[in-house]
Amino acid sequence: MHKNTLLISTIILIITSHPAFAGKLYKWVDENGKISFSDKVPPEESRREREELNEKGRTIVVKEAAKTPEQIQQLKKIADLQNKQTKILETQLALDSALLKTYSSEEDIDALTKSKVDMIDSHIAITLEQSETLKKQLILHQKEAANFERSGKKIPEKNLANIESAKKQYDNNRQKIATFKLQKQLLKKQLIKDKLRLNELKAQPAETPSINNETIPSPFLGELSCSESTCDQLWEKATSLITETGAKITYRSDKLILTKAPKLSKDRRLSLTKIKNQRDESIFLDIRCVDSKGGKATCKNTQNAQLIEKFNQLTP
Repeated sequence: MHKNTLLISTIILIITSHPAFAGKLYKWVDENGKISFSDKVPPEESRREREELNEKGRTIVVKEAAKTPEQIQQLKKIADLQNKQTKILETQLALDSALLKTYSSEEDIDALTKSKVDMIDSHIAITLEQSETLKKQLILHQKEAANFERSGKKIPEKNLANIESAKKQYDNNRQKIATFKLQKQLLKKQLIKDKLRLNELKAQPAETPSINNETIPSPFLGELSCSESTCDQLWEKATSLITETGAKITYRSDKLILTKAPKLSKDRRLSLTKIKNQRDESIFLDIRCVDSKGGKATCKNTQNAQLIEKFNQLTP
């Protein structure tokens, strides 16, 4: 390492001491790993990534390599994903804020849910009484119609209208009762969901999470398709895969998981995102690094490529 540094410093000293040196020095690496230095970049090398060095050999600017159409398309896909992540996060943060303002404990959730259930039960009881009354009226009108038929007389239009009206009201009441019972089921499901979310929020760091736009994306992006019946299992497996890497999850919801934001060049942030499509759902794994020379190298390393490959092989 010391020999390489000394060699590069010597090369830089020789180049910068040349009379033709214009004050800039570029460094690039070809496909064979050969390192080149020059005050001018040959046209055939202009599409490669290159660094601009100062007179001390320190990198001051990194010019990225020209991107292929496939790479451009991949970056657009990643940018679109980040926009969706931002919207998901904003929506969930608003819901979380409302939850925390409404409840301070599981007991609060139980109490409010019970009051709502009691109210629904009261509506059901009233509607059942109305249904019994309507049922008796319907039977009475039907008996009157039967008497007219037995006597060989035409059933009056008023009697037929009464039967139709009572039947319609009775059916409407039965539908109301079914709706009230469904509301009770949904309230109980929401009770469980709110309790889980409240406990999750208490366990997560207090600081407000962000997607961290100041980072740069890895060129590797994982994507899995799943159905409504398989997505939950796949989501749990993807979450386990993240934790197996040693990454610390700092934010978790049912649609977005974020690990600790990168601070050093060697750091990376892993994000899981669940997005509903027209027919199915997709789970994405993306990686972001610090916006620096070292961060770019981290985002492109084989470790990330292997992680994405492993993610793409997950099955429910």
